[in-house]
Amino acid sequence: MSSLISYNEVAALLIFSKDNSFHLIISDSYSELNNNSDKFLIKIKDFIVSNEFFELYTDSETGITWTEVKENHNHLSYYQSENYIPHSDKKGLLGFLYSFSQRLMFVYKRILLMKQLKESRSVLDYGAGDGKFAKYLEKKGKKIFTYDPLKGNSSNNINLSQNADFQVDMIMMWHVLEHIPDLEKVFPQILERVNKNGFLVIAVPNRDCFDAKYYKNHWAAWDVPRHLYHFNHKSLLNFMSCHGLSLVFKRPLALDSYYVSYLSEKNKKSYFPWISAIIIGLISNTLALFSSNYSSSVYVFKRD
Repeated sequence: MSSLISYNEVAALLIFSKDNSFHLIISDSYSELNNNSDKFLIKIKDFIVSNEFFELYTDSETGITWTEVKENHNHLSYYQSENYIPHSDKKGLLGFLYSFSQRLMFVYKRILLMKQLKESRSVLDYGAGDGKFAKYLEKKGKKIFTYDPLKGNSSNNINLSQNADFQVDMIMMWHVLEHIPDLEKVFPQILERVNKNGFLVIAVPNRDCFDAKYYKNHWAAWDVPRHLYHFNHKSLLNFMSCHGLSLVFKRPLALDSYYVSYLSEKNKKSYFPWISAIIIGLISNTLALFSSNYSSSVYVFKRD
């Protein structure tokens, strides 16, 4: 839940398969990445829903960190809480600031992707949640579909299980990748929906950023157990390269550092979360000017 963009990424938990059926993937071993040689990294509390603790391990070969969950883990239950809602749905100053920042990010993302959007005749917003960004692009004249099984009645939400041959020139995944169970098995199925020479847009938190190091086990972008995978720049690029994707460009989502820092301060039960969040967010972004380790970034990949 680490982005100003969308907090309804639960859509990615319901995965289409080649036999045109939906599957809710719940497993204690989320991927072939997990093995006995993985290194324990940190133990994190679920501050939002359950107050449970979850251990994180880093795969020794890929560098991807993953969240260990119990057998028969009911993943959906960790989204079904009033605490796990977008701040745009809340009233008051925080809701106003969230909505204002969200609108700024819509403009920023459209400008960022302008070239790729022009080259793409059709776009799929995968894990679109409330679909606000998709609606924004639609108003700008873009042909766009959304995929979110929990929002099945929306006008442009496509049922992938009934459209086995459905493909687009671009798939956008705004803070969705880290939520997907069985990533090694599911990701190739998602990639099949992208036309050759098409684009995949990925936004993810960065576990190597300053705010992650500062807040440690209180860092809000760990967001266990909803975030099942945790990437840094190198591990994400390696993962994408293994699936035949080449990097076009990477750009920061600079506002995320302030929002994630605010949520992290709330996790720490800080008396003045906004003041501390502004300071830590500013430090994080300033240091990232030299290291490129922003709190979160958007990556544009091209399918070869």
